[in-house]
Amino acid sequence: MELTMRTALFAAAIGLACLTNACVMQSTYDKDLADLNAAIAKNKQEATDTLDAAGKKCAQDKATLEAAAMAAAKAAADKAAAETGVVKRDLDACVAAGGDKGKALLECTKERDAAKDRLARVQASIDKVKQALQSMAAAGKLEVKERSGFLIIALAGDILFDIGKAKLKDEASGVLRELANILKLMADRGFQVAGHSDDQGDEEKNWSLSMERALTVVRFLIKEGVPGKSVSAGGYAFYQPTADNATPEGRTKNRRVEFMLMPNLSELLRMGK
Repeated sequence: MELTMRTALFAAAIGLACLTNACVMQSTYDKDLADLNAAIAKNKQEATDTLDAAGKKCAQDKATLEAAAMAAAKAAADKAAAETGVVKRDLDACVAAGGDKGKALLECTKERDAAKDRLARVQASIDKVKQALQSMAAAGKLEVKERSGFLIIALAGDILFDIGKAKLKDEASGVLRELANILKLMADRGFQVAGHSDDQGDEEKNWSLSMERALTVVRFLIKEGVPGKSVSAGGYAFYQPTADNATPEGRTKNRRVEFMLMPNLSELLRMGK
């Protein structure tokens, strides 16, 4: 019985010890959890504070940059305005000091600039025409040359007409239409269509044939939109040969139609001022 009592007391002591340990462990856990939550809350607040500070600094930097950009733009505008004002004052002073001479100088400068613009437009038109003519020349449709200071566009007569005839061949239309489109680029320039013959046959017939061929070409060009005021016709019979009429090859070359570009004298006079 005494043994049984001891056993019961021992068991009770062990149970009490376990309960005590359990209470201690629970208390420690609760404390650690509270400490962890506090640390998390602290870190969260610090992160929030850091983000807020970064956002404020970013906004401040943006405002600073915008202000600097506006200041730079204003400074540039003020400088440009000041320089423009200086130039205007200097120009006004020059005109005032020079009187009529100053005004004449200004007019001369304006006229010079206008002449440069006209020359640039003329050169651009010439370049475009040259390119188109070179393309046709490369295809063997015509020959471009200079004679006595005039630009000459030559078409072999046998391309346009049968021998002794003044009626255009069917295949001549394409070549003349292509050339008409080029000539329309020079609507402000006059040019003459000149008919030429070989020395075969009598003089009167060759005069008539060369002139009639030139007129036939002129009528075709006008029909294609070339201004009639820009074009004239001329017949030269066999008096302006480009090859020897003693050979068949030479006579073929002499039977031709030429387009002679006439200078625009008023334009030349304006550019020469």
